[in-house]
Amino acid sequence: MSIAVLGTGYVGLVSAVCLADTGKNVFCIDKDDEKLNMIKKGIAPIFEPGLDVLLKKNRKRIFLTKDLRQAVENSTVIFIAVGTPFDGEHIDLTGIKHAAQEIGQVMRTVKGYRVIAVKSTVVPGTTVNVVKPIVLEHSGKTEHDVGFCMNPEFLREGCAVEDFSKPDRIVLGVTSKRVEEIMREVYSGYPDTDIVITNPSSAEMIKYTANAYLALTISYANEIARICEKVNEVDSEDVFHGVVLDKRISPVIDDKRIFPQLITYLKAGCGFGGSCFPKDVKALAAFEKDINIEGGLLETLLLINAQQVEHVFQTGVRFFNGLLKNITILGTAFKPDTDDIRESPGVKLAQIALDKGYTVSVHDYAALENTRKYFGERVYYYNNPLEAIKDADIIFVATSWNKYLDISDAEFEKKMKDGAIMIDCRSLYKQRVHRSWRKRIGVCYEWRQQGEFIKWK
Repeated sequence: MSIAVLGTGYVGLVSAVCLADTGKNVFCIDKDDEKLNMIKKGIAPIFEPGLDVLLKKNRKRIFLTKDLRQAVENSTVIFIAVGTPFDGEHIDLTGIKHAAQEIGQVMRTVKGYRVIAVKSTVVPGTTVNVVKPIVLEHSGKTEHDVGFCMNPEFLREGCAVEDFSKPDRIVLGVTSKRVEEIMREVYSGYPDTDIVITNPSSAEMIKYTANAYLALTISYANEIARICEKVNEVDSEDVFHGVVLDKRISPVIDDKRIFPQLITYLKAGCGFGGSCFPKDVKALAAFEKDINIEGGLLETLLLINAQQVEHVFQTGVRFFNGLLKNITILGTAFKPDTDDIRESPGVKLAQIALDKGYTVSVHDYAALENTRKYFGERVYYYNNPLEAIKDADIIFVATSWNKYLDISDAEFEKKMKDGAIMIDCRSLYKQRVHRSWRKRIGVCYEWRQQGEFIKWK
């Protein structure tokens, strides 16, 4: 079976490479020569663990082209995996519409049945009310010749290859039984995975609801932590530990407690970022308004998230006793194992510090290049985290890179100047055996370097 993937961005490339790994021939269509040349050499243009390995392994089954006609003529399923950015009021469907139009024009002279599968994240109704009529209009064909599917992705950056290769579910929003059968063949390489068969609009809503739910748990945790912070001797992590032991959340099966991965989102920090959660929640909130639903929950969780970074920054300032000049951010990727800085809390912390006139130094294990593109020469960049902190008054640990755990307490103590404090925004050092250097302050842990350590309370 051959498929085509229009767009070799994050979703498109991961999907193409992983499907090729199941034995499918995959045509990757993109207009960016530089990106196509990199892929041709077996180099992924995005930072994603394991992607380069699969790309090189399946090079013979991956065909790179700028020629959409060649791809459509030789493929049964054409995936649309172009970007859908949020323009401030709604998601921008320009790329989706253009892709549908180009596919339709090519389809006009193509014989045989084809399925157009939307993998881009779009609001409910887009596949049926936007993509379908554009394709049919420009192709001159009917649904007898073309089928449509909404097939949302559920990929976590940093774990995308694993998530695609071992999916927890596959959602197929189809327009006919024939489309369902063809899409099941696309995913025949994952026989043990639950497949949800529904209509395109429901599939679109599943994607938005899933991301909004995860974002909601993060904002909920941060709101609760801010309440705990105002109450003496209340630690939000102790609070949430007591909550998640509820059997409805963490059931006991065969006398063994099962802790779902979802509870990792119930941890206070500096908020969510990335390319999905902020954009998707904003888009769903805008869609809610468009259909005249007076909710408010989605907008509130966005507000909490926006407030959280400022709150964390002010927490650091409040606990620093001295003349504040220099701030260091450890971690500008929005999460570990990615170089993506979109909506990154670390970047936002750096921007707040710059706006207030402080000198800013940054470190990250993968995202320094993207950070430099964003800030230019306004901040100082370090490849070594210990060098980045040596002049800092406040250090914010904003990304939970495991490599930061390799830095010992003694190394921190040696490099941090007298009077400096560290704000562990991600509770990264919570499991350290020696707790004498940390103090719980609401959403963070603090380490103050001033001769003697603040005792754990």
